Amino acid sequence: MGDTLVPLIFMSDRTHFSNFAGDKKEWPVYMTIGNLSSKIRQTPSTHNVVMVAFVPIPIKKHNIPPKRLDEQR
Repeated sequence: MGDTLVPLIFMSDRTHFSNFAGDKKEWPVYMTIGNLSSKIRQTPSTHNVVMVAFVPIPIKKHNIPPKRLDEQR
């Protein structure tokens, strides 16, 4: 029996959600198969990219009132 190697490509890009909910930002992580031709992989209508995770960017802790800082902890 032969073996098959399928390369996976992971991509990420920072996304800004809303100014109304505390200026939240996240990094979505997308995955695609590496052995597809680049023409097919880059065509949006072929749906070759799948979102696999959201990586949150934590809020910086300077200039935050002590009560709010306790709530975050």
